[in-house]
Amino acid sequence: MVLPCVVLMLVFAYRPVARSIQLSLYGSNLLGQPTTFIGADNYVALVTDPAFRQVLLTTATIAALSVVLATGGALAAALPLRSATHRARPVVSLLLSLPFAYSAAAASAAFAGLFAPAVGTLNRVLADVGVAGPAWLESPAWAVVSISVATAWYEFGFAFLVLLAALSQVDREMLEAAALDGAGEWRTAWSMIIPAIRPSLVFLIVTQTITGLQVFTQVQVLTRGGPAGATTTLVYELYQRAFGEGLPEYGAASTVALTLLVLVLAVTVLQFRINRGVA
Repeated sequence: MVLPCVVLMLVFAYRPVARSIQLSLYGSNLLGQPTTFIGADNYVALVTDPAFRQVLLTTATIAALSVVLATGGALAAALPLRSATHRARPVVSLLLSLPFAYSAAAASAAFAGLFAPAVGTLNRVLADVGVAGPAWLESPAWAVVSISVATAWYEFGFAFLVLLAALSQVDREMLEAAALDGAGEWRTAWSMIIPAIRPSLVFLIVTQTITGLQVFTQVQVLTRGGPAGATTTLVYELYQRAFGEGLPEYGAASTVALTLLVLVLAVTVLQFRINRGVA
Protein backbone atom coordinates (compact mmCIF):
# COMPACT_ATOMS: atom_id res chain seq x y z
CA MET A 1 0.00 0.00 0.00
CA VAL A 2 2.80 2.43 0.78
CA LEU A 3 5.04 1.26 -2.07
CA PRO A 4 3.94 3.98 -4.57
CA CYS A 5 4.68 6.68 -1.98
CA VAL A 6 8.07 5.11 -1.21
CA VAL A 7 8.95 5.00 -4.92
CA LEU A 8 7.98 8.65 -5.38
CA MET A 9 10.06 9.68 -2.36
CA LEU A 10 13.07 7.73 -3.63
CA VAL A 11 12.82 9.22 -7.13
CA PHE A 12 11.94 12.83 -6.32
CA ALA A 13 13.47 13.35 -2.85
CA TYR A 14 16.27 11.00 -1.91
CA ARG A 15 17.78 10.49 -5.37
CA PRO A 16 18.27 14.26 -5.91
CA VAL A 17 19.90 14.54 -2.47
CA ALA A 18 22.26 11.66 -3.29
CA ARG A 19 23.03 13.27 -6.66
CA SER A 20 23.79 16.59 -4.96
CA ILE A 21 26.18 14.88 -2.55
CA GLN A 22 27.91 13.22 -5.50
CA LEU A 23 28.21 16.46 -7.47
CA SER A 24 29.57 18.33 -4.45
CA LEU A 25 32.54 15.92 -4.32
CA TYR A 26 33.40 16.17 -8.01
CA GLY A 27 34.33 18.71 -10.58
CA SER A 28 31.78 18.90 -13.39
CA ASN A 29 31.61 19.68 -17.08
CA LEU A 30 29.23 22.07 -18.84
CA LEU A 31 26.45 19.49 -18.80
CA GLY A 32 26.69 19.00 -15.06
CA GLN A 33 28.22 15.55 -15.33
CA PRO A 34 30.83 14.76 -12.64
CA THR A 35 34.37 14.54 -13.98
CA THR A 36 37.26 14.61 -11.48
CA PHE A 37 36.94 13.64 -7.84
CA ILE A 38 38.01 16.62 -5.70
CA GLY A 39 36.84 15.48 -2.28
CA ALA A 40 35.97 18.23 0.17
CA ASP A 41 37.49 21.05 -1.92
CA ASN A 42 34.07 22.60 -2.65
CA TYR A 43 33.20 22.59 1.06
CA VAL A 44 36.55 24.13 2.03
CA ALA A 45 36.19 26.82 -0.63
CA LEU A 46 32.70 27.62 0.63
CA VAL A 47 33.64 27.81 4.31
CA THR A 48 36.67 30.01 3.64
CA ASP A 49 34.82 32.37 1.28
CA PRO A 50 33.98 35.69 3.06
CA ALA A 51 31.28 36.39 0.48
CA PHE A 52 29.50 33.15 1.36
CA ARG A 53 29.60 34.02 5.06
CA GLN A 54 27.86 37.26 4.13
CA VAL A 55 25.25 35.23 2.22
CA LEU A 56 24.61 33.16 5.35
CA LEU A 57 24.27 36.30 7.46
CA THR A 58 21.88 37.90 4.96
CA THR A 59 19.76 34.75 4.80
CA ALA A 60 19.57 34.49 8.60
CA THR A 61 18.70 38.20 8.90
CA ILE A 62 15.88 37.99 6.36
CA ALA A 63 14.53 34.81 7.95
CA ALA A 64 14.58 36.31 11.46
CA LEU A 65 13.01 39.64 10.45
CA SER A 66 10.28 37.99 8.40
CA VAL A 67 9.39 35.61 11.24
CA VAL A 68 9.16 38.44 13.78
CA LEU A 69 7.06 40.61 11.47
CA ALA A 70 4.75 37.84 10.22
CA THR A 71 4.16 35.95 13.46
CA GLY A 72 4.14 39.05 15.67
CA GLY A 73 1.83 40.91 13.32
CA ALA A 74 -0.51 37.91 12.97
CA LEU A 75 -0.68 37.52 16.75
CA ALA A 76 -1.45 41.22 17.22
CA ALA A 77 -4.20 40.99 14.59
CA ALA A 78 -5.71 37.73 15.85
CA LEU A 79 -5.89 38.55 19.56
CA PRO A 80 -8.68 41.17 19.26
CA LEU A 81 -10.67 38.73 17.08
CA ARG A 82 -10.38 35.71 19.38
CA SER A 83 -14.07 35.85 20.30
CA ALA A 84 -16.17 33.89 17.81
CA THR A 85 -19.05 36.34 18.42
CA HIS A 86 -17.00 39.40 17.41
CA ARG A 87 -19.19 41.16 14.82
CA ALA A 88 -16.28 42.25 12.62
CA ARG A 89 -14.54 38.87 12.77
CA PRO A 90 -15.79 37.33 9.46
CA VAL A 91 -14.93 40.36 7.31
CA VAL A 92 -11.65 41.21 9.03
CA SER A 93 -10.57 37.56 9.02
CA LEU A 94 -11.22 37.33 5.28
CA LEU A 95 -9.24 40.50 4.55
CA LEU A 96 -6.29 39.56 6.76
CA SER A 97 -6.04 36.04 5.35
CA LEU A 98 -5.91 37.22 1.72
CA PRO A 99 -2.07 37.24 1.53
CA PHE A 100 -2.25 33.44 1.89
CA ALA A 101 -3.97 33.29 -1.51
CA TYR A 102 -1.24 35.16 -3.39
CA SER A 103 1.78 33.61 -5.06
CA ALA A 104 5.23 34.80 -4.04
CA ALA A 105 5.81 36.22 -7.53
CA ALA A 106 2.57 38.23 -7.51
CA ALA A 107 3.24 39.55 -4.01
CA SER A 108 6.80 40.51 -4.96
CA ALA A 109 5.61 42.34 -8.08
CA ALA A 110 3.20 44.35 -5.95
CA PHE A 111 5.99 45.27 -3.54
CA ALA A 112 8.20 46.29 -6.47
CA GLY A 113 5.67 49.03 -7.20
CA LEU A 114 5.39 49.88 -3.52
CA PHE A 115 9.16 50.25 -3.01
CA ALA A 116 10.09 51.96 -6.31
CA PRO A 117 12.33 54.91 -5.30
CA ALA A 118 10.86 57.75 -7.38
CA VAL A 119 7.29 56.76 -8.21
CA GLY A 120 6.68 54.09 -5.57
CA THR A 121 3.51 54.32 -3.50
CA LEU A 122 5.32 54.20 -0.17
CA ASN A 123 7.68 57.10 -0.86
CA ARG A 124 4.84 59.17 -2.34
CA VAL A 125 2.82 58.68 0.86
CA LEU A 126 5.85 59.61 2.96
CA ALA A 127 6.43 62.70 0.81
CA ASP A 128 2.84 63.81 1.42
CA VAL A 129 3.57 63.96 5.16
CA GLY A 130 6.91 65.69 4.68
CA VAL A 131 9.19 62.66 5.07
CA ALA A 132 11.86 61.83 2.51
CA GLY A 133 11.65 58.10 1.89
CA PRO A 134 14.86 56.09 1.45
CA ALA A 135 15.94 54.23 -1.68
CA TRP A 136 14.31 51.01 -0.50
CA LEU A 137 15.79 48.67 -3.08
CA GLU A 138 19.04 50.55 -3.76
CA SER A 139 20.41 50.87 -0.22
CA PRO A 140 21.95 47.62 1.12
CA ALA A 141 20.37 47.92 4.58
CA TRP A 142 16.95 49.02 3.34
CA ALA A 143 16.97 46.37 0.61
CA VAL A 144 17.30 43.64 3.26
CA VAL A 145 14.43 45.22 5.19
CA SER A 146 12.33 45.42 2.02
CA ILE A 147 12.87 41.73 1.21
CA SER A 148 11.99 40.85 4.81
CA VAL A 149 8.78 42.92 4.72
CA ALA A 150 7.71 41.36 1.40
CA THR A 151 8.40 37.88 2.79
CA ALA A 152 6.55 38.63 6.03
CA TRP A 153 3.49 39.91 4.16
CA TYR A 154 3.45 36.76 2.05
CA GLU A 155 3.61 34.58 5.22
CA PHE A 156 1.19 36.71 7.27
CA GLY A 157 -2.05 35.18 5.98
CA PHE A 158 -1.12 31.62 6.91
CA ALA A 159 0.16 32.69 10.34
CA PHE A 160 -3.05 34.62 10.98
CA LEU A 161 -5.27 31.64 10.14
CA VAL A 162 -3.24 29.27 12.34
CA LEU A 163 -3.29 31.65 15.33
CA LEU A 164 -6.98 32.48 14.91
CA ALA A 165 -7.77 28.75 15.03
CA ALA A 166 -5.51 28.27 18.07
CA LEU A 167 -7.11 31.19 19.91
CA SER A 168 -10.58 29.78 19.34
CA GLN A 169 -9.53 26.70 21.34
CA VAL A 170 -8.40 28.60 24.44
CA ASP A 171 -10.44 27.65 27.52
CA ARG A 172 -13.13 30.35 27.96
CA GLU A 173 -13.67 29.50 31.62
CA MET A 174 -10.03 30.21 32.34
CA LEU A 175 -10.31 33.64 30.71
CA GLU A 176 -13.53 34.42 32.56
CA ALA A 177 -11.88 33.48 35.86
CA ALA A 178 -8.98 35.78 35.04
CA ALA A 179 -11.40 38.63 34.31
CA LEU A 180 -13.20 38.07 37.61
CA ASP A 181 -9.84 38.23 39.40
CA GLY A 182 -9.22 41.65 37.86
CA ALA A 183 -6.62 40.67 35.23
CA GLY A 184 -6.38 43.23 32.45
CA GLU A 185 -6.22 42.51 28.73
CA TRP A 186 -2.41 42.66 28.53
CA ARG A 187 -1.94 40.52 31.64
CA THR A 188 -4.42 37.94 30.38
CA ALA A 189 -2.82 37.81 26.94
CA TRP A 190 0.75 37.50 28.27
CA SER A 191 0.17 35.13 31.19
CA MET A 192 -2.69 32.94 29.92
CA ILE A 193 -3.44 33.17 26.21
CA ILE A 194 0.09 33.09 24.81
CA PRO A 195 1.16 30.10 26.97
CA ALA A 196 -2.02 28.30 25.88
CA ILE A 197 -1.20 28.71 22.16
CA ARG A 198 2.55 28.14 22.53
CA PRO A 199 2.58 24.95 20.40
CA SER A 200 1.04 26.86 17.49
CA LEU A 201 3.53 29.70 17.94
CA VAL A 202 6.44 27.24 17.95
CA PHE A 203 5.05 25.58 14.82
CA LEU A 204 4.78 28.93 13.03
CA ILE A 205 8.22 30.14 14.08
CA VAL A 206 9.87 26.95 12.85
CA THR A 207 7.97 26.65 9.56
CA GLN A 208 8.39 30.33 8.76
CA THR A 209 12.07 30.17 9.61
CA ILE A 210 12.42 27.35 7.09
CA THR A 211 10.50 29.43 4.54
CA GLY A 212 12.75 32.41 5.27
CA LEU A 213 15.87 30.32 4.73
CA GLN A 214 14.51 29.36 1.29
CA VAL A 215 13.65 32.87 0.07
CA PHE A 216 14.27 33.21 -3.66
CA THR A 217 11.35 34.70 -5.58
CA GLN A 218 11.31 37.96 -3.61
CA VAL A 219 15.02 38.45 -4.26
CA GLN A 220 14.72 37.55 -7.94
CA VAL A 221 11.84 39.97 -8.54
CA LEU A 222 12.86 42.88 -6.32
CA THR A 223 16.67 43.13 -6.22
CA ARG A 224 18.37 40.34 -8.21
CA GLY A 225 20.65 39.89 -5.20
CA GLY A 226 21.73 43.53 -5.15
CA PRO A 227 22.72 46.14 -4.41
CA ALA A 228 26.30 44.84 -4.41
CA GLY A 229 25.15 41.38 -3.30
CA ALA A 230 23.51 42.72 -0.14
CA THR A 231 20.34 40.64 -0.60
CA THR A 232 21.89 37.47 -2.00
CA THR A 233 20.38 34.55 -0.08
CA LEU A 234 21.36 30.89 -0.03
CA VAL A 235 18.87 29.83 -2.68
CA TYR A 236 19.69 32.80 -4.90
CA GLU A 237 23.40 32.01 -4.51
CA LEU A 238 22.68 28.41 -5.49
CA TYR A 239 20.76 29.60 -8.55
CA GLN A 240 23.51 31.99 -9.61
CA ARG A 241 26.24 29.36 -9.30
CA ALA A 242 24.28 26.80 -11.30
CA PHE A 243 22.34 28.89 -13.83
CA GLY A 244 23.73 32.43 -13.63
CA GLU A 245 26.08 34.20 -15.99
CA GLY A 246 29.35 32.49 -16.87
CA LEU A 247 30.18 28.82 -16.65
CA PRO A 248 27.90 26.77 -14.39
CA GLU A 249 29.45 25.52 -11.16
CA TYR A 250 27.29 22.51 -10.39
CA GLY A 251 29.63 21.19 -7.70
CA ALA A 252 29.65 24.51 -5.82
CA ALA A 253 25.88 24.89 -6.30
CA SER A 254 25.31 21.39 -4.87
CA THR A 255 27.45 22.31 -1.89
CA VAL A 256 25.28 25.37 -1.25
CA ALA A 257 22.16 23.20 -1.58
CA LEU A 258 23.49 20.73 0.99
CA THR A 259 24.34 23.59 3.34
CA LEU A 260 20.73 24.72 3.11
CA LEU A 261 19.55 21.14 3.70
CA VAL A 262 21.63 20.92 6.89
CA LEU A 263 20.21 24.22 8.16
CA VAL A 264 16.63 23.12 7.49
CA LEU A 265 17.24 19.77 9.20
CA ALA A 266 18.72 21.56 12.21
CA VAL A 267 15.66 23.81 12.49
CA THR A 268 13.37 20.78 12.13
CA VAL A 269 15.18 18.86 14.88
CA LEU A 270 14.93 21.94 17.07
CA GLN A 271 11.17 22.04 16.42
CA PHE A 272 10.75 18.44 17.58
CA ARG A 273 12.71 19.10 20.76
CA ILE A 274 10.83 22.29 21.60
CA ASN A 275 7.47 20.67 20.84
CA ARG A 276 8.38 17.85 23.20
CA GLY A 277 8.98 20.44 25.89
CA VAL A 278 5.76 22.40 25.39
CA ALA A 279 3.43 19.47 24.69
